[in-house]
Amino acid sequence: MHRYQCPVCKISSTPYATRLAAERHGAGHRRKAHYGDHPIGERITRVPYRGPRGSEWRVIAITAALVAIALIVKTF
Repeated sequence: MHRYQCPVCKISSTPYATRLAAERHGAGHRRKAHYGDHPIGERITRVPYRGPRGSEWRVIAITAALVAIALIVKTF
């Protein structure tokens, strides 16, 4: 997981699965907030993977159940 950080704006992006995605986030941020200039100290950092927690598991379980029901209904 990777995250873009801008020290000028004091922002940190949501984690991205790839470094390229975090770099693209940074490019968009630079275009919008800094008119394309590179802020001194901006960086891409690695962050530990955070798996689903709490209610996120319920959403995963409900989605899996709905997909299973749809497949069962489709076969009959």
